[in-house]
Amino acid sequence: MVKKLIVGLVVAYVLQLVLENWFGIPVVNLLALSPTPGNLAVWQLVTYVLVDVGHPIMFLLGLLFIWWALSPFEIGYGPTRTWQLCMVALLSASIPAYVVGLLIPMSPPLFGSHPLWMCGIAAVAWLYRDQQMSLFGVMPMTAKQFLLLLLGMSLLMFLASKNHTQLVADLGAVAGGIGFVRWMKRPRTPRIARKPSARGRGLKVIRGGGSSEGEDRPKWLN
Repeated sequence: MVKKLIVGLVVAYVLQLVLENWFGIPVVNLLALSPTPGNLAVWQLVTYVLVDVGHPIMFLLGLLFIWWALSPFEIGYGPTRTWQLCMVALLSASIPAYVVGLLIPMSPPLFGSHPLWMCGIAAVAWLYRDQQMSLFGVMPMTAKQFLLLLLGMSLLMFLASKNHTQLVADLGAVAGGIGFVRWMKRPRTPRIARKPSARGRGLKVIRGGGSSEGEDRPKWLN
């Protein structure tokens, strides 16, 4: 599933470059999330991931992080749960970003695959929050410490770019990843089995059974 996702993002990025730069079609304005009052198209809540106006190297690094974050999750929980996590990532980033855009005028647009790998890393870190891990095989740390490092990186990016839309989207994606894992791991109450009704058992009572008169045992055979 992760491979299909990465291939799809690459195809979308190439189409964006061709349509924008060679045909003058404003694909970014159509698909990127514009968090300003009156400018929201509903599809932009999820389609912003299909466009990216950053440097191609940064786009490729984002794909690398997606593979690094989501592949272990897919191996452990399958493609269906991974698709669900991706949808949570998109919406948990775009909805808070749009709400903040309603409060702060002239908010920058939201685009790119950043929320996907932020949410994926947060989900995996929360799954293994009590275990020891290693950052690139060099620096040992717990999963909780790695999660704090991820949030600190988002804060540094905000201080450098002043892009509050991206910061809110990152925080929402991290919260979405943690919330999805908590929902997925919630204790499930066992279902109470229904007692089959006499009509639905599919059994017939056969009278008799060959017993002789005077015996106390029942005169039927189930």
